[in-house]
Amino acid sequence: MIRHARLIGPPAGDPEAAVAGLPVLLRQLLSLQDAGIEEVEVAGGVPGNWKSDSRLTLNLTSGGPAQRRTGGPELTARPGLVWHPAIPKRLAQGSESTNIEAAPLAAGEFIVATETPAARDQAERLLLKTLFKPTDGIVSRKLNRHISLQVSRALLKWPVTPNQMSVVAALFGVAAIVVVAIRGTSGLIPGALLLLVQSILDGCDGEISRLKYLRSRLGEWLDQLFDDVVNVGYFAAVGYTLYRAGSVPAGWITIVGVIAHLIYQTALYAALLTRGGGSGSVTSIRWWGQKAAPTGQPAAGKRGVKQLLDDLIEMGARRDFFTFLYLPCALLHVDLIAVVWSAVIFLVSGAMTGAQWVFAGGPEKAGGR
Repeated sequence: MIRHARLIGPPAGDPEAAVAGLPVLLRQLLSLQDAGIEEVEVAGGVPGNWKSDSRLTLNLTSGGPAQRRTGGPELTARPGLVWHPAIPKRLAQGSESTNIEAAPLAAGEFIVATETPAARDQAERLLLKTLFKPTDGIVSRKLNRHISLQVSRALLKWPVTPNQMSVVAALFGVAAIVVVAIRGTSGLIPGALLLLVQSILDGCDGEISRLKYLRSRLGEWLDQLFDDVVNVGYFAAVGYTLYRAGSVPAGWITIVGVIAHLIYQTALYAALLTRGGGSGSVTSIRWWGQKAAPTGQPAAGKRGVKQLLDDLIEMGARRDFFTFLYLPCALLHVDLIAVVWSAVIFLVSGAMTGAQWVFAGGPEKAGGR
């Protein structure tokens, strides 16, 4: 492992120019810190106010142009570069000194010198592309993420925090619930639209968090809690509305779905508190049958029928899909389909997580966390 880095040489642009909401040099330092670097030597030093930035925990030293002998391997780069966050993470795993600019790039990776406004704009666009995640569902990949990234990009110029975006997104979800609860069947379409907006904006908190390196346990919990409240609240509002409109099955399905979701929430939060180290992120625990998170795009080639079915089931169970489903169902006046779909997801989730607590004492802590 490499623990030391140096930012030296002729600047590759103005180190204090902003790209995606952060000065380039500060972005370099935070990226190196994320890669496990513990000490960074910066030629000419860093602005004094940065040293009090709570995001920076690494040791910062001032250095000159002369070669520094650390007695160990180090990463070097010019100030003013913007790079793909995966590059220093990969290089820091090595055991030999490496210049980041000279390192071979994997598919999709980039290093941009930020001398001009056009170059800084390009760097920002490339950073935004890194926010597409292999775990994104089909609705996120094709719709939600494209819109949320543009919203996040516009907000990067302002001191908006991820937690504030979580609250804003949740307010749209609450508005969706209220509209359906008050207006009944006439509120199903506007309610579904508001829910879709909530689902889109729900991605902004994570995007701003990753771009600005603003992370907190509170943010993890807010995101999880708000999503769960909106999920079950909107489901119950639509189901009850359909019941009042004359659909007796909708009433029973709603009762079963709400109970199942409450079982799931109880099992999940107990697991996060006892097995996830208090983290509010579902990635901190692993349930029965849960797949490891993919680290890249699926390999090309023929896919068997079982694999395709597994992929379709997994896609349909994702939040981005079942929240989106309310809209086409409302437009086609088949809202019960969306209610049944969500109820099945809640029922399976509640049964699986509850059973794992009863028969196995709960989930395992996710590896490496």
